[in-house]
Amino acid sequence: PERRMSSSAEESKAKKPGALRYAQYPHVSPDELSMLTRLVQNIYPYFKKTPLLTRKHDLRKVAGIAVEKELEGDFFWAIDFEPEFYTELFYNGFLPIATRLSPFPPQGLEKRINAIIPSLTDHVAKSKGLCVLMPKLHKKRSLVQNWDTIHVGKNARKRAKKYQISFDLAIDTVIDGCVEQHGEDWLYPPVQDAFRSLNRKPVTRRRKSGGQEPGAVRVHSIELWEDEKIVAGELGYSFGQVYTSLTGYYIKDSTGTIQMLAMAGLLKKAGYQLWDLGMTLKYKEDMGAREAPRGKFVERLHQLRDLPSPAGTLPIGKKVNARVAIDFLRDSGSRTEQKDESKSSTQTDSRVAKGQKNKKKQKQLNTKTKGSCSTGKRPLHSNEGEAPVGKAAKVKSKKLSDTKEQVEGIRSAS
Repeated sequence: PERRMSSSAEESKAKKPGALRYAQYPHVSPDELSMLTRLVQNIYPYFKKTPLLTRKHDLRKVAGIAVEKELEGDFFWAIDFEPEFYTELFYNGFLPIATRLSPFPPQGLEKRINAIIPSLTDHVAKSKGLCVLMPKLHKKRSLVQNWDTIHVGKNARKRAKKYQISFDLAIDTVIDGCVEQHGEDWLYPPVQDAFRSLNRKPVTRRRKSGGQEPGAVRVHSIELWEDEKIVAGELGYSFGQVYTSLTGYYIKDSTGTIQMLAMAGLLKKAGYQLWDLGMTLKYKEDMGAREAPRGKFVERLHQLRDLPSPAGTLPIGKKVNARVAIDFLRDSGSRTEQKDESKSSTQTDSRVAKGQKNKKKQKQLNTKTKGSCSTGKRPLHSNEGEAPVGKAAKVKSKKLSDTKEQVEGIRSAS
């Protein structure tokens, strides 16, 4: 039987409250989105064998199954870039990586697919392909659960004095900086739109209780300033007493490290108990992060995600001296202990830079590129056998003759 298709997202929502929508393609109706999902599965075998997520799924149960069954893969997929869907992904431990299928529709199928979903054509052209969300639930997660494990290098602290750090003052500049340094990579237009929305209007999952908003989920931009110029920045998100780093950039040596350390100091002072750094990398371990299996991460996330959020105590919209922020990592919270800087510096040196070997390691940390501190940006050589994440993904499609038959089958069923 012929399906009736809505002409707009607004009409679709009126008919089907809570129906899926694709933020980048607002005129794609729920019925068309369902067909688009089936087309992607039929054209690209990878997506047929990879778990599909929608808002109809209980993501807590999905994460629980992944832990219980020891799911081999890290990736899921979805065609939903709405802020509300991102909120559920964040809240349940999924990192929101994305990929782009290009060209889309594949050569030879343009007329058939455009005839089925005519409203898709212009929007795909704007994104230079079809963007697909690739939520990732790592088998092993890099975490900071004890702020005392973070190593503060003497050089980084010394240089930090001339910089200021802020939260949420310039998300557009930070997004542009990440794209300029890394390329769009996974920060495609619909991802950027969702992040901007969740930065300017956080989503509260639960009703206020006792004057708190334990369920507020917000995307943050973190800026490191030298005078009036941003020299390093990061994108991340927070809810409950959890903060997650996503990606970042820098334009001067050492500023990436200074930004991360200063941000960590402010998170500690505010009362956050978990800093999630995503994929395990050596520089994160050198900084003090520790690897945790998927099950332990999910368990800790559930313990902290509904606690009263300390986000209100972060210097949102304000600038703080970066050295002052870093010094919050060096004591138990008492500013009076910072007066004897020479004594504190000696303690730091003995912990971080004992011997020539550790000095060399710290030098590597201080000069580590900010691009590497991205939990969403994966090294190019690590893509083998994993999801097609990164620049216009080269995902193998089926033979054209086979795909044409399946497309016609979907069209006739519609």
